[in-house]
Amino acid sequence: MRVKEKLEGTEEVLGVIRKKNRKTPIIVEGKKDVRALRRLGVKGEIIRIKTSRTVFRIIESLREEHDEVIILTDWDRTGGRLYHRIKRACKANLLSYNQDIRKRLIKYTKRDIKDVESIPALLSRLRRIVRDPYKARNKVKNDRKILNRKTQ
Repeated sequence: MRVKEKLEGTEEVLGVIRKKNRKTPIIVEGKKDVRALRRLGVKGEIIRIKTSRTVFRIIESLREEHDEVIILTDWDRTGGRLYHRIKRACKANLLSYNQDIRKRLIKYTKRDIKDVESIPALLSRLRRIVRDPYKARNKVKNDRKILNRKTQ
């Protein structure tokens, strides 16, 4: 997938997240995920799943206030397991959930990042590459040279 396509796709998905989040809460893993989404302009309710309460209790309380939630856990092994636990809890509580947004985000970012908290940095990098591909390539080469010097 081309860089420009990744950037446009990721930004499109983020636009959908911002729009849907006006009425629908987003479920994420931790504090850093919340911070990342706030940096990306998400203003609605964001629920951290990694708290002292169980997943089932969190989903149960959300059912009282909402008809749907957006599941946006990381796409690493732990995030995948948590995603399935949230999904089962939603089904048990008859709470509708949106998994398409997560799948679309994974489609555009999977090769580059594995978590929600890395999205702002990825977007910044992709924008820099699209703006000036030659300069971005040279920056990567220079970064590698610096890293090589430090490891020697």
